[in-house]
Amino acid sequence: MVLEDLRKNVLAEKTLVNNLVALSSFHKKADGKKKKEIEKQAQLTLKQIKMVNSAIPELVNSIKIFKPINPEIAKETKLDLINLKTNTSDLKEVILKKEHEDSFVKTIKKNVDINEKQEKQEKNSEAVSGSNFYVKFSNRLFKNISLNLSKKVFFINLKSDLRKMGSLMLVSSYISITLMTILLMFLLGLVIAGALIFFKVNYMVLLGVIVLLPLVTFFIFYGYPSSSVKSLEKEINQELPFMTIFMSAIATSGIEPSKIFNILLSSQDYPATSREIKKLITYINFYGYDLVGALRIVSKSCPSERLGLLFDGMATSITSGGELSSFLNKHAETLLFDYRLEREKYTRLAETFMNIYISVVIAAPMILMVLLILMSLTGFGGAGLSPGFLTFIIVFAISLLNVGFLTFLNLKQPKF
Repeated sequence: MVLEDLRKNVLAEKTLVNNLVALSSFHKKADGKKKKEIEKQAQLTLKQIKMVNSAIPELVNSIKIFKPINPEIAKETKLDLINLKTNTSDLKEVILKKEHEDSFVKTIKKNVDINEKQEKQEKNSEAVSGSNFYVKFSNRLFKNISLNLSKKVFFINLKSDLRKMGSLMLVSSYISITLMTILLMFLLGLVIAGALIFFKVNYMVLLGVIVLLPLVTFFIFYGYPSSSVKSLEKEINQELPFMTIFMSAIATSGIEPSKIFNILLSSQDYPATSREIKKLITYINFYGYDLVGALRIVSKSCPSERLGLLFDGMATSITSGGELSSFLNKHAETLLFDYRLEREKYTRLAETFMNIYISVVIAAPMILMVLLILMSLTGFGGAGLSPGFLTFIIVFAISLLNVGFLTFLNLKQPKF
């Protein structure tokens, strides 16, 4: 019994020291206000370590390796200690002196209050808008309109996309920037239209300039978060099969599951996925969530559905007591199968475009050049083009087509 209590305190101290190390790393990157809050948390954590540590000598002294001959000595001495069960995710139970019970509970409450305050500040603060004059000015002009628009169904996906792409900006701030830029484009359209009047341009063209500039701006701003999320999802999906194999290999060693993500982050081989892993480690080390809770939270805001399913599956496997390495191994096989299908699809696409390339870029210009030369020599159709000029046109057209094909294939080509 005493050995079990001693083990609880050693584990508790280990957890508290890890928290202290995490706070130290966050302190280096934090600004003024946040630094003070982290310092408070560090002081509270140090107090907790001292209180947990003060109970250890009494526990060690009460351990009896040999059974005494005298039965009176064998009677277990009553320890002046209590078993405190906390409601926090990282500290389940600790053995403390009775005199430290109230103080320890108070430090836990203060830590929870600071964490809640920091979460609230991150959600409601306009860190981005405060540091950017344009965003701040846009918020002043369109704040009320933006807040009303952000509640509409049309902008629900926008909020989700901003979170998935890792933006700290509020939806209302993003809508304010969009409205401000639309207004500026409308004014620019009026200026351009005013300048074109002197060239006697058709009124329909002028109206098109005034209307199209704001419309194009709106669609660019509205579509940007969604396109960024899709780009991130593609990058993560390409890394995921190989990352899962790596995780499976690490898990077979029997290492603590949370340490797997620290190893992945230190490897720097998966830049797209590392953003989500950093979020996961922040929830564990800074906000005090356990691994299962952090996995479930990150899976909801993950840009890749496949990575979200992996995190959810890991959380379920850990909760149910399943073998994590076996789960990761099977999941890696599924992801590799999907990856092979995508590679095969890309290969067929490349073959199709190779045929189009041969037809359009090689055969067609040769036939066109022969026809134009014949027309130029015979004078038919009034072509009147010299062979040198025809050569220049065809070389220029072929160059543009080559650049277009190469750009398209580069965009479609998987990174892995």
